[in-house]
Amino acid sequence: MPRPSLKDQRSHEILDAYLTCVARFGLEGATQARIADEADVKRPLLRHYLGNKDEMITALAEYVIAGFTASLDGLRQALPDTATPSDLVDTLFSEDSGTDPRLMLAYQALVTTVPDRPDLRKGLMDSLTDFFDVVEAILRRAAPMAPDASIRAATQGISAIFVSMDALSPLDPPEAWRAELKLAASLLASTLEAKV
Repeated sequence: MPRPSLKDQRSHEILDAYLTCVARFGLEGATQARIADEADVKRPLLRHYLGNKDEMITALAEYVIAGFTASLDGLRQALPDTATPSDLVDTLFSEDSGTDPRLMLAYQALVTTVPDRPDLRKGLMDSLTDFFDVVEAILRRAAPMAPDASIRAATQGISAIFVSMDALSPLDPPEAWRAELKLAASLLASTLEAKV
């Protein structure tokens, strides 16, 4: 397998720094000076590697979506075909779930730009839909007799609970909140398990 080029490696490092800055300061607060400082590069190199501001935002969106895709692949691999809704909740809310809260924070920041950047909508929606599809497939497989409306409602609820965990991360909430969010998702999942 060929080694990644220096440009690809450096672009990845700069995108990771951009992700950190957006998670910390929001999209508008992720200035080129902050990104360059975080990436330990000179500001002119940002343009060289990622392009102008619009190209940087597009590159960040692609980076975030790729990060979600990798997380989803990990979720699929972690859950066997016999996974129950409780298994899903345990995996999503485990301490070592491998999710990077920066991804969700950057995703939310990118969502706010969609009115001005409608070109981002499809990729962001597709990424979220893929997550819903994975959750729904596990729930549907585990509770085949449950009504479609119940499956979809549980999918939305568990997904929203999971997303809120990362969305709250800048607050450094009490650890009990994580346990409470997991319990809320478990209670929702248990409504389906009762219909099996």
